[in-house]
Formats: sequence, C-alpha cells, structure tokens
Amino acid sequence: MDELSDRIRKGDREAFDRLCRERYASLISYARIFLDVTSAEDVVQDVLFALWQKREGLREGADVQPWLISCVHNRCVNILERRKSRRSFENWYRERIDSLLARHLAPDANPVMARFYNNELGRSLEEAISQLPPRCAEIFRLSYIEKLSGKEISERLGISLSTVENQINIALKRLRLALQSQM
Repeated sequence: MDELSDRIRKGDREAFDRLCRERYASLISYARIFLDVTSAEDVVQDVLFALWQKREGLREGADVQPWLISCVHNRCVNILERRKSRRSFENWYRERIDSLLARHLAPDANPVMARFYNNELGRSLEEAISQLPPRCAEIFRLSYIEKLSGKEISERLGISLSTVENQINIALKRLRLALQSQM
C-alpha cells in the first residue's frame, strides 16, 4: 500500500483507480453501518475524490487506509447530525406553525373568528331556544337575553318566582343537551 500511495501522491491515475477498486467495497460496507446505501456510496465517492484532490499532501510511504476510514466515519457522523438538526428544526417549525394557527383561529384572539364563532353559536342557541315550550322560551329570553331578574319576570308575567326559576332550570337543561349534541 505504501508504494500505491506514493504513486497516487505523484498523480498516477492508474494507482488511484486500483486503490478505488480495492477499497471501495470495504469503505461502502463501513459507511453502511451508519447510512443507507445511496448515502453511503455518496460519502465514499466524496472521500475518494477528496483523496485525489489532496494527493500531493500525502506523506511519503503513508498508508491511506486509516485516513480513508476516518474520513468516511466523520462524514457519516456529520450527515447524521445534520439530519437530526434538520428534523429538530422541522419539528420546531411545525409546532410553531400549529401554535400560530391555533392562536390565529382561536375566537378569543381573532375578531373575525370570534364573530364567526358567535354567529354559529348564536344560530345554534336560537334554534335550540325555538325548540323549547313557548312559555319556557319566553322566560329564558327575558332572563338571559333581556337580563331581567327572576322577580322582574315574575311581576311582568304575573307568575310566581318559583315558576320562573323552574322554567329557567328546565330551559338550561334542554339547551345544554341540544347544544352538546351539535358540538
């Protein structure tokens, strides 16, 4: 191998081709410990190309095999770290987008979404109120929409306070059931 590396150092292309033929398979096998076939082949080709480019810097009589193994190892590790960083960034980016979308689409944070949500909720509530018995619906509207107290409703409609409270409780139970089934 010493003679082969000396010939490569001097620019002998045939010596380099021979080294590639002799070492390519073992370098690929080593790179495959870390990477898929395609990536392993890319790494080995890059390392061999780097050897050819740096051939003049080879020490006389030096065995290039340890250098090749070291370069393949380092490049494989670098690729794995880059992939890990990229996946980490992609996950962070995806979480950030999800967070921004959730915040943007939340009725509390976005007036357009609040209006849409309130309109939908209002329609659902109005539909549910229309399903109540007429007197129950009337008492509910006076209490929750016109904001009258139980005493004021009782005086206005000429009914007892306990009847008002019972009708409001009946309305709330039915509305809760009706609105839960729609959501």
